[in-house]
Amino acid sequence: MNQNQYEQELFAQRTPYLQWLKQQETTLARQYGQQLEQGALGKQIHTLPFSSCMDHMNDVGHARDHSFAEFQGDRIYLFARDAGRLSPYAKAVFAKAFLDDADVVLAYADEDYSGSLRELYGIGEADRQSGARYRGAPWFKPGFSPDTLVSFFYVGSVFAVRGDRILEVTGKYGSDISLHELVYRIFMEALGRRRQGVTCGIAHLPYTLYTNDSLADKDRTEGDGKIRLLYRAEERCKGADNDKISIVIPSKDNADVLRKCLETLVQYTDYSCYEVIVVDNGSSPEQRARISRVIETLKTKKSGLAVHYLYRERAFNFSAMCNAGARQASGAYLLFLNDDIEILGGADGGQWLDRMLAYGRKSHVGAVGAKLYYPPGQGERGCHKIQHAGITNMGIGPAHKLGGMADEGCLYHGHNTQNYDMLAVTAACMLIRRSVFDSAGGFDEDFPVAYNDVELCFRLYQMGYFNVQVNEAVLIHHESLSRGQDTLPERQRRLAGEKQKLYQKYPLLNAADPFYSPHLVQWRRDVEYNTGYLYAFDRQAEPVMRGCDRAAKKRERSLFKRAHIRDMLCEKCAPAAKLYDRLTGYCDMMFHIDNIRYGDGITDGKTTDNNTDDMVVIEGWSAVRNADNADLPRRLWLIGAESCCAYEFDIAPKLREDVAAVLEEGAGNRTKNTALSGIQVNIAISTLKPGTYGIGVVCNNKLVCDQEKYVAIPDKNTEGKV
Repeated sequence: MNQNQYEQELFAQRTPYLQWLKQQETTLARQYGQQLEQGALGKQIHTLPFSSCMDHMNDVGHARDHSFAEFQGDRIYLFARDAGRLSPYAKAVFAKAFLDDADVVLAYADEDYSGSLRELYGIGEADRQSGARYRGAPWFKPGFSPDTLVSFFYVGSVFAVRGDRILEVTGKYGSDISLHELVYRIFMEALGRRRQGVTCGIAHLPYTLYTNDSLADKDRTEGDGKIRLLYRAEERCKGADNDKISIVIPSKDNADVLRKCLETLVQYTDYSCYEVIVVDNGSSPEQRARISRVIETLKTKKSGLAVHYLYRERAFNFSAMCNAGARQASGAYLLFLNDDIEILGGADGGQWLDRMLAYGRKSHVGAVGAKLYYPPGQGERGCHKIQHAGITNMGIGPAHKLGGMADEGCLYHGHNTQNYDMLAVTAACMLIRRSVFDSAGGFDEDFPVAYNDVELCFRLYQMGYFNVQVNEAVLIHHESLSRGQDTLPERQRRLAGEKQKLYQKYPLLNAADPFYSPHLVQWRRDVEYNTGYLYAFDRQAEPVMRGCDRAAKKRERSLFKRAHIRDMLCEKCAPAAKLYDRLTGYCDMMFHIDNIRYGDGITDGKTTDNNTDDMVVIEGWSAVRNADNADLPRRLWLIGAESCCAYEFDIAPKLREDVAAVLEEGAGNRTKNTALSGIQVNIAISTLKPGTYGIGVVCNNKLVCDQEKYVAIPDKNTEGKV
């Protein structure tokens, strides 16, 4: 590419949301452009500005010089915050949503923010119009989330309501209610309809139809404090005699870890109406005796504490152990707790179980999860480091959100501070009503190790329940102390098999999550809620088998010969190798493979035959020293280690500003335009012959190979990957 093309691509890769926005605007223009020019759309939409969700309905009506009595039942009222602007297509999109579905009573859309390039994307404006305003920081919202609405006004700055529903709610509760209460009342009615199997009437429109004027309020999670009181009061809590919680803790050969869990549970938990059931699948005699002593000591510390120790030798099956504990439970609620959980002390830590129970009591709620931290010392600047804040079902599979992030500030609209409806929560700490657990059939014992909690949450969702991530309840999780990390090859194969089984059972939830926008990252692990725009390097690369004709064979033999000579010299004689590199230009070739991943099914945003394990992704970078890298075509080669088979792939530009910061340092440096030197090549395993392949990069008619990295392609008739 020439310099201009390079600059354009560089800007595009630094601003993924702007590229996504172009696609959306093109789609909306195609659907609504002609009607918009004719002024025929959105005439039945009446716009009402508001400044806060705390505005009273009377105030909102007066803001447009209309008395509240002039609200009409056959109109659609579009509420738009007065500190921003609507998309030209907003009225048309909302009008279509209500016209297409007579059951829709309230609809809300996504929004973004206006600011400078530096504010939004962290880049300068040297070659852009000075002072220009851009759009960024998109807020891609979840679908119908009644419990999230209780936490804060997540519908945000733009939503529309049928006039007859406004009149109905204000007639019943008064015209001085806040906007938050208006929407809350409509949501609660919709929740009742949904539980009766009727369309709920709440629509999330997946378009960015509003732009806030300033980033100043981006992290604000405003709400009417009255809503939480209404939420807790609407369904009377059961009496204390029925609020007993049975805490089921699977454990084996972990006496010291279990002791820490039980001691902190008893010492720091304010809630007192509970029993403990330890389920042991075969600890050694020594460990079994130690566990028994831990339990007896605990009983002496807390008078009246009931602790049951269920011991039975059997193969590890987390689901079976949890089910066994549930069968012995006498409480109306079940809390499944890993033995490597530690309860936090402090004035606030003891309330964790009360806060989870407040949601567990609600008739529409299925599983309730807590926010989990990594142990102290793994955080940043004194902050705790998040291990889990709910489970999102991404294209690559179920993923813990915010994992590894420092718990400071407001992370993507309160995903670390507010309580959110989520598709799934982790059974490392999961509360559920006994009646709901029994009606669901408990944990599926065909999922012995992984995804058993996700499978149960999927089942609860399909039964009509909402699973809630309660970030007010916070615990320490010494992750995977019980069974170890899933890094060994056999464990990776098992994990892949259980994930495949999960989606065979729930095909409609494959790469789908009603509480996670499809516009967010799907095909790689992400904790920051980034825009899921696909660049050229994100798409599946097509292999070209080399050496197919005489000219090609001759050219490739020359490449291989020169690369082989260089490798031989490197092994035998360093001075000769350096001289050869200077004479041939190899000294200027820089190339490194950072990572080889198996299992990311990226094929233009779709999985390969619904099997996300049929991909290999090669990542790294390459550049040429003392050269302008903007116009250097690069190709990746896979070279058969046991055969003459070789494949060539085009390398699409990928942003690697970390590489450019190192290579272009210094005023006199002649190495230029290396910011797009990244390598990401996504290859369908089925397009390659089985075998082991070396990795090389061809640039400037030179082939440089990585002597340490290899790609292993298994025979489809053999199990697993090499």
